[in-house]
Amino acid sequence: MPQRFEHCRLVDTRITYLGRDGIFEFKHDKARTAYNAWDYLEKKGWELVAVIVNQDGDTEAYFKRPVEIE
Repeated sequence: MPQRFEHCRLVDTRITYLGRDGIFEFKHDKARTAYNAWDYLEKKGWELVAVIVNQDGDTEAYFKRPVEIE
């Protein structure tokens, strides 16, 4: 069985959970600072996959972590 992942995106201090299989869950968390957001994701087991600069000039960081088999 292939390993499954859930994904999220960090823009500034806003974390958007993209859900399993890339399906949006429209759930947002707001951290106080960018450092707090990065620290939170690291502590929760998220792994950095890619960093891009969008058309607005903002940096977007994409993360993944394995989904535990239920």
